[in-house]
Amino acid sequence: MHELQSDEAGLSGVRRILQEWLAGADESLHKKRITDANIHDARKQLKKSRAALRLLRDSIGEIAYRRENNALRDAARPLGVARDSKVLAAALDDLVERYDPATRSLKLDRFRRVLRQEKTSARQVINITLVNRQRKALREVKARSQRWTLKGGDWPVIGGGLGRIYRGGKKRMKAAAESRDSADLHDWRKQVKYLWHQLQILQPAWPGPLQELADQTHKLADHLGDDHDLAVLRARIACHADAFESKDYEALIAVLDRRRKRLQDKAFKLGARIFQEKPRRFVGRIGQYWRLWRRE
Repeated sequence: MHELQSDEAGLSGVRRILQEWLAGADESLHKKRITDANIHDARKQLKKSRAALRLLRDSIGEIAYRRENNALRDAARPLGVARDSKVLAAALDDLVERYDPATRSLKLDRFRRVLRQEKTSARQVINITLVNRQRKALREVKARSQRWTLKGGDWPVIGGGLGRIYRGGKKRMKAAAESRDSADLHDWRKQVKYLWHQLQILQPAWPGPLQELADQTHKLADHLGDDHDLAVLRARIACHADAFESKDYEALIAVLDRRRKRLQDKAFKLGARIFQEKPRRFVGRIGQYWRLWRRE
């Protein structure tokens, strides 16, 4: 039940959802054998937890917010390395299939072996000692969250957190549009994912419009995520250029850049719709939904 309920206080409800996502990440790592799917699920739960935490930022104070945000970031970091190594192979497969027959003759076996070796090395890091350490950190965050004194009114706090993310997403979209730099695009993507998860929490306030907005934000996050995977893949290709014949290297880079441009164009078109409002107006509109919902 990872959404707010009409009969619970807003701040307490967001804390409950945060704790449920933390418990979900803990459960995903509580396995005798950690699979790629477990790692992926734990990372998703941690990203959602950080989105919920951002809604409570103005209530719990900056010191508590930074402590817990850093703890969750550090818990997710080693899982991200293992997950990325798997994603790169899938991104390469998708690229080759998407641009067949232009990619059919490319000799990629040596590079595929490199990716497999990197995946094996990354997965070896995820041992029982590391997993137990990460789980302990998550349980500590959850325990501390239970002791928070939640200050402030529901919507002033939640709206403030939502507005901060929307404003950040709008600002980073502009920076990414001007530079088309991979780091700027990745920064924008992070804000988009936070916004998506926050809208998931808030959608009961007006299920139709907010669910549609959440779905569109999810779609935008997917476009940016696919672009990020290709950006990382491009860097690995460049790092291992000796694994390719010259013509194959150039051909692969060409189709990769072509695909990235298409993804970015789709992302900016969709992003322009999602981030068309001024942050204050956006928060005010969602706030109206909130107040009407709470009066029912």
